[in-house]
Amino acid sequence: MNIKSHTQIQTIFPSFVMHKRWEMPPGFNERLHELACEDAIRNRITKADNPTNIGDTSNHLGHLRHNFLVECQEPEVKTLTQMADLAVREYLASVYGYQHEGEVRMMSDTFWQRRSHGENVGINSHTHIKADLVVTYYPRVDVEPGETSSLRKGACRFYDPANVGKRFWPCNNDAFFVGGWYQLEPQEGSMTVFEGYVPHDSTFFSGEERMCIPILVDVDTPKKHCKAAVSDILGYKPWEKGHE
Repeated sequence: MNIKSHTQIQTIFPSFVMHKRWEMPPGFNERLHELACEDAIRNRITKADNPTNIGDTSNHLGHLRHNFLVECQEPEVKTLTQMADLAVREYLASVYGYQHEGEVRMMSDTFWQRRSHGENVGINSHTHIKADLVVTYYPRVDVEPGETSSLRKGACRFYDPANVGKRFWPCNNDAFFVGGWYQLEPQEGSMTVFEGYVPHDSTFFSGEERMCIPILVDVDTPKKHCKAAVSDILGYKPWEKGHE
C-alpha cells in the first residue's frame, strides 16, 4: 500500500516501581532491625480511645501515629534517612528527568511480622494517596529454605492503578510491564520507591520474621500547595466558644 503516514507514540500516565538492593556494612541491618523492633513494640495500640490510633487491636497492623525517623536518633536511622533521600532523588531523575534540589519530607512507621505470633500473613492491598512517594526498606527478611511458591515468599505486588490488567497479546517491550500486577520478592537490604497512589500489597511469607520500614515522602517544590490553617487566616479559632 503506497500511502504516506506520520506516526507518534506517547506513553500516558505510566506507573513506576524502583527496586534497589543496598549492600550495607556488617552489623548495619542487624542494628536497624533491633531499633525497628523496639519502635514497633513501643507503638502498638494499647488504648482504644487513643486519638493517634491507626487501626485497632484486632490485628498486628494497628499502630500509633508517630515518626520513627524523628523519634529514634540512632546513627543507623540517620543513615536510613540518607539512603531514602538518595533513592527518592534517583527515582525522580530516572523517571522524570528531574533533578530535585529542594527539601524532602519523611514520616516512617515500622511493621514487624512474626510467624511465632501468627503475623506472617502479608498485608492487604492499599494506597498512600496523601504521600507523593513511598519508600520501603527491609533490614530483615526470613524465607523458609527451599520455598518455591511466590505466594509464600512475601512478594510485594504492585497493581495497575488503571485496572487495565493483561492484554491478549504478548508484551516484548522490556521497558514496560503489562499484567494485573507486578511483583518482586524483597531481600535483606531491599528498598523500593513508588508513587503513593499505586495500589500494593504483600503475600504470606513462610519464614520466621520480616521487618519492613515504610517511609511516606513528600517532595517540596515551588508549586506545592500552600495551604494555611483557618485559624491563621481568620485570626481566631472558630470552633471555640464565643465565635459562633
